[in-house]
Amino acid sequence: MKYIKKIPNSDKELSNKLISEGWKKLKEPSNLAMATLLSVPFMFINGIISVAIAFYLYPPLKEFFSSTHSFSIEFKLDSFSLIYIGVILLFMTIHEFLHACFIPNVLKSDKTYWGINGVCGFVFTTEKIKKNRFLIISIMPFILLSILLPFILNIFGLLNWFTIFLCLINAMGSCVDCLNICIVAIQVPKGSYIVNNGFETYFK
Repeated sequence: MKYIKKIPNSDKELSNKLISEGWKKLKEPSNLAMATLLSVPFMFINGIISVAIAFYLYPPLKEFFSSTHSFSIEFKLDSFSLIYIGVILLFMTIHEFLHACFIPNVLKSDKTYWGINGVCGFVFTTEKIKKNRFLIISIMPFILLSILLPFILNIFGLLNWFTIFLCLINAMGSCVDCLNICIVAIQVPKGSYIVNNGFETYFK
């Protein structure tokens, strides 16, 4: 795994080479902004799943929803706020590196890259990956951080409003992953391989 400063753009020569070798381009959003817009339904679905788990595990949340009293939100910027922001950014970076954990031979791969994009980490690979493995890579951060983690935190008495918020952010932030899962599941035949070229995806 190598370090890069940013996710590379699509290589036109590589695109032409892949097409000449029989690879087909996936019909997908052309940029992150469009992908995020199209993934909004998944954002709501994932958020509902996360809140439902928290509702089951955390009694104060039940009391919050059943209460007839009004509530208010207050924002304060102090040293603790900065720590909370740092933890949120770290949690988002962990999400990205969990993707990497399921890439085959990730540590030895010379086609897998990591870096810091602004304030969060990212992972990118041009390895040829089987469809089923690609689906696993895409879904695991959501499953581990938003579905399994609340149960683990609850066992150790660490489930609270902030950790619930972290799990919720991760769930809603996994919406683009879920969109990619649906696109690949529908368009890519069983047993096919997938390869990324910048923001383009090809299958064969």
